[in-house]
Parts: sequence; structure tokens; C-alpha cells
Amino acid sequence: MNDPVSALSVITVLFVALLITKSLTQWKFCVICVSVSATWLALLALYWLGLFNQPVIIAVLMGQTIVGLYYFLEKRTAEALHIFRLPLLLTLTLAAFVALNVTTDLVYGVSLIALMWIVLSLLYFYRQNPTTKTVVDRIIACCRDW
Repeated sequence: MNDPVSALSVITVLFVALLITKSLTQWKFCVICVSVSATWLALLALYWLGLFNQPVIIAVLMGQTIVGLYYFLEKRTAEALHIFRLPLLLTLTLAAFVALNVTTDLVYGVSLIALMWIVLSLLYFYRQNPTTKTVVDRIIACCRDW
């Protein structure tokens, strides 16, 4: 189970099983998201137990979940809150690094992200100021206007 094809196979089997489950129930969930997330969660548990030695496979799957969660939250939050997209993405990414124990300077990473949350929170709370509003609008439009 230490190769990417095995992980892809598990995701495929889970996808089919969860698709059937979803069709037989009233549950509402993204079958792909749950399949990928369940796979990396299981592999992470095996990794922590020393039974799986391919953290890159887990990292790629975690990255897929992080991006999926990012877009899920983006669709369901007010546009004004989109100013926090980058710190959210980086917070989730750092959490994945910590879960895989691949951080060498956790204090620096946490400090950088905390500073980003603080600065963007200040911009958010003062977004009605004309100068601040211009900056906030540009940050929010970063992914929309390309």
C-alpha cells in the first residue's frame, strides 16, 4: 500500500461505495471530497503508527482536501470575508505540515500566519475607511479579476 496507485484505488473504491450510499440515503456530501479525505486520514493514521512510509502521497491528498475546503468555504461566506482567503489557506497548509511532522521552524510559520491574520483583521475592521477600502477591495479581487 506504499505506492500512489494503491491510494488511487482506495479512493476509487470509496467513491463507488459512497456514491451508492449517497443515492440510498438523504445525506448530502461531496463524494470525491469524502473519498480523498478518508483515504489520507487512514494513511495518516498508518503513517503515525509506522505502517506507511510515503508522506508525499498523504501530502498530495491533504493538499486536495485543503483546496476543496478552501473553495467550499469561499462559496459559503460573505465576499467581505474573502480577505481572509490567504491566511486560511496557509493555516490549513501549515496544519498539514504539522500533521506530517515536516515543519522545521514551527514558531516562524505560526508567527507569520498569526501576523497575517492580525493585519488582515485590522484591514477588515477598518474597511470603511476610503484608503483601507481600496486595499481590501484589491485583496478580495485577487482571485476574481484574472
